[in-house]
Order: sequence, then C-alpha cells, then structure tokens
Amino acid sequence: MVSFNEVPEKTQKTIWFHALSLGEVVGATPTIRLIRKNRPQDRIVVSVTTDSGFEAAKRKLPDIDALFYFPLDCFPFNWAAIQKIQPSLFILVDTGFWPGFIHLLHLKGIPALLFNGRISSRSIQKYRIFGSFFPKLFNWFKVLCVQNPKSRSGLESLGVDKFRLIVIGDPKFDTLPSPSKGKRDKVRQKMRIAPLSMVWVAGSTHKGEEATILDVHSRLREQFGNLILILAPRRLERTTHIARIIMSKGISFVRRSDQWDKDDDNFSVLLLDSMGELAEVYSICDLAFVGNSLLAPGGGHNLIEPIAQGKPVLFGPFVENNRYTADELIKTGLGMQVSSEDEMEEAVRHWLLDEIERAKLEGKAKGFILHHQGASRRMADLIEDQLKI
Repeated sequence: MVSFNEVPEKTQKTIWFHALSLGEVVGATPTIRLIRKNRPQDRIVVSVTTDSGFEAAKRKLPDIDALFYFPLDCFPFNWAAIQKIQPSLFILVDTGFWPGFIHLLHLKGIPALLFNGRISSRSIQKYRIFGSFFPKLFNWFKVLCVQNPKSRSGLESLGVDKFRLIVIGDPKFDTLPSPSKGKRDKVRQKMRIAPLSMVWVAGSTHKGEEATILDVHSRLREQFGNLILILAPRRLERTTHIARIIMSKGISFVRRSDQWDKDDDNFSVLLLDSMGELAEVYSICDLAFVGNSLLAPGGGHNLIEPIAQGKPVLFGPFVENNRYTADELIKTGLGMQVSSEDEMEEAVRHWLLDEIERAKLEGKAKGFILHHQGASRRMADLIEDQLKI
C-alpha cells in the first residue's frame, strides 16, 4: 500500500472512500473495483470504523492504495488526516455523518459525495429535533446519492437542496451471489439435510423472535413431517440462550458447530452458530423469514438475500430500515408481512403447500434482482464525472 507520506503527482487524483463497517464495505466493493479498473493511475484509499470492516476491506479490496481506521471527529485529527491524504474527492458510504469532518472538507473545497444514502422516517423525525443543523450538514455534500424516491423525498422535506439529490439504487443488488443447482446440492450435503426435506430459514433473528418461530415450526411439523427449520440468530453470542429455549420446548436440534465433529441428521432444527453461511443456507430453503422485524422497535435486516436465491420472504411489520424494499416485495408477491404467530404459521403453510407458486416466484425473483441492479456502475460514472470537474 502507498504511504501517505508519498506526495501524489499533479495529474494523480486521490479518491477517499469511507465505509463504516462490513456491510458498507461489501456494498461499496463493486464501485471501488470499477474505479480501480477505469483509473489505474489514481490513488484509492479506504477508511473504516470497525474491525469487521477492516478485515472485509483487506479481503475484498487487495489492490487499493491504503486502508486505515477513520479518525476521531475532532479538528486536530481531521485536519491531520486531510493534510496527509490530500483527497481530491471524499465518498461516504451509507452512514456515519461526522459533522466536524464534513464541515472541514466543505471549508477546504474538497467535494464530498454520499453513496447509498438511506433515510428512514424515524431518522427524519430525529433530524427535525435539531432544527437547521442536519439540512446544513447535508447541503455540505456536493451530491447525495440515495437508494430510493422515499429517501429523496424525506431529505427534501428537511430542506436539503433538490439539485443535490439523485436516486441511484441500492448497490447490494450488485453483490448478490446466485449459486448453481450443483452448489446448492453440496450445501444441503454439508448441512446434512436429506434431499426430500423441506426447509425454511429464520435469518438474523433477535431476542423475542425465536420463541415465536419455534412454536410455529412445532405446529407445522405436525403437517409437514419432513420440515427442517434453520435458525440463524443475528448475534452468535446468543446461541447458547437460544439452545436452552429449543430444549425447553422439547424440539430435536443440532448446532451447526456440532456437525463439524459428528454425523447427526436426525433433527428438526439446525441452529446456525457459524459465521458466513447464511447466504448459502438461503439458497437451499423453500422460504425465509428475516428477523429484527417482528417486535418493536425492530428495523429489519437484508430482505433481498433470500430473494437473490429465488426464495419468497416473510418479515414482520417493523422494517423501518428496509420499508421501501419491503413494500416492493409485497406488491410483486415475493414478500409477505406477518404481524403475529398465527399469521406467520398461515403464510409459511401457504408457501409450503404451493410448489407451483414457489417455482413461479423463483423466476420472478430473478427478474426483480436484475431490474434493481446497476447502482454500482451509476455511482462509478458519477465519481468519474466529479473528478473531471
């Protein structure tokens, strides 16, 4: 990696991406790779805030010129970082509005772009409490690239200049894998799930949701004796507690970590206590539920991961962070909102019974993903245009 002490040539630009954590790094990766390919003469540096973001950037972006942790948002640290890096352009990915830093960029005439902006109704209400502070902050950006029209309207309602706002889409649609049937068969074998078993996944679940999901599963097993639930909590440190809940309900289960050491295919629930396997698991299910959505305040998690695998998705009513996507999925029939245990049971049963409908939805899901792809390319083109100014 290039040292910051090395002064860039006059014709060389320095493009600084800040991606808060793992999700932001993953979302920005296609755009950064496009910029690297199109502008090999320029420097690309990436800052992160978390260890998971740092590791992801090291793994996914080996040819960037520098990777480092973002400075504390106070004047001496901001000034030193800007002086050392000498950015021609700063791109903030998704979140992390550091007012002091953005203001200093504005004062020094260094253009800042927001990439993958997503503003929820809850955030808008909070921003209003601070009066003119946040509109002023957002107007320090040269361009704010947001995911959808709802985010644009929300920012306009705060008083952000309309000419700064561009709806560019969600770059997560550009990062989704689509494994082959052969790969899916291998995943089933790895998870020790019989070929004829039906599978539903409850992914990224939070406290209070697992008990409801397990009760629904127990009742469904009375009708579908070959039904397997793969339960994937958002935080792995909760798996021991969840295991106790499963045992208290008398449900046969196995931890994914146990499967590494022994053969065990006689279970009703597979507790996914491993890292990095949820996307693979979505590929082998018949339908999925995405958590942090059933109980308030919730917020929701990534709804498009199951859709990318051609699978319909259930979610609760509290999906504020993904409301626009959730509404689109409901309109297309790819998603269904459930507000109670009975509604969840009815929805899961509906999709399990209708194999023809599930097959139709798989094709519709692929079309949905293709329709929403392209945000990374659009962002790369916008960055190119800004560098020419």
